[in-house]
Amino acid sequence: MKNLKIFFAVLFFGISFSGFAQKVKLKQGDVLVDEVVWLKYQDCGSFDKTCSLLDKNNEEIIFLNWVTVPGAEPRTKSNPQGNLTYVEIKFLGLKKSFEIQKTQKDIIKMLYNSKVINEDLTVNEEKAESMVEKYGREFSVRY
Repeated sequence: MKNLKIFFAVLFFGISFSGFAQKVKLKQGDVLVDEVVWLKYQDCGSFDKTCSLLDKNNEEIIFLNWVTVPGAEPRTKSNPQGNLTYVEIKFLGLKKSFEIQKTQKDIIKMLYNSKVINEDLTVNEEKAESMVEKYGREFSVRY
């Protein structure tokens, strides 16, 4: 009986949390969140070291740059070169940026959920400042 209660509790929480997760897709120049166009993008392919998020006028508003620092981390089987890789996120026009270690889709979800982009597709300066304050420049300061 106890195992059955645990099973239903896990099932309930799994279903409830999956309902809040956004599905992010990059498709034909559009950033889709839950199948709805949010922004446009440029150069955000799997092998690109940069990614630009654009407003409705194709003006670049957020720039993502993947930085690799060779030999900065301990060498392991999964990281034999000891590379440190992080993403520098710049809010263009505000001269604000922060650094983070996340995947491209996780970064887009984070920007979407933090409401950094206003409904008119401009950058919300207060929300951008909050993200800069929260995440900072942890990696470039060290290297």
